[in-house]
Amino acid sequence: MSEKITGYLLVLLGIIIMAVASFSVYSVFTNKAKPVSFFKLPGVALDLGSFVSQEETAVPAGQSLKTELVSPEIINEPMNLLAHLLLMGFIVNAGYKLASLGVQFVRPIKVTIKESKSILEPPPIR
Repeated sequence: MSEKITGYLLVLLGIIIMAVASFSVYSVFTNKAKPVSFFKLPGVALDLGSFVSQEETAVPAGQSLKTELVSPEIINEPMNLLAHLLLMGFIVNAGYKLASLGVQFVRPIKVTIKESKSILEPPPIR
């Protein structure tokens, strides 16, 4: 009887884990929550002052002509979404394994033994 209680608890725990991870992915993709922030990469910038000499530009000597080509948000947001999706997929998989293990505990084990025929006996004559 205790294995059935353990099985039902594992099934319930697995379903809860899968539901929480699925809700997390849903809330991230509907912009109700932020994804897990794994990446904080800088943007892609180019210093245009290195291509032109200081005499040719009207920019004072202390300033640079740094131009941002790609902002950090454009780089980081898709990578963080993908990382969040992969992490939640791993958690859903763990919940599935727990629920599957619980189902194996709950399921009754039925063993039927069939009488095996010996290979050495000749078949009956009709």
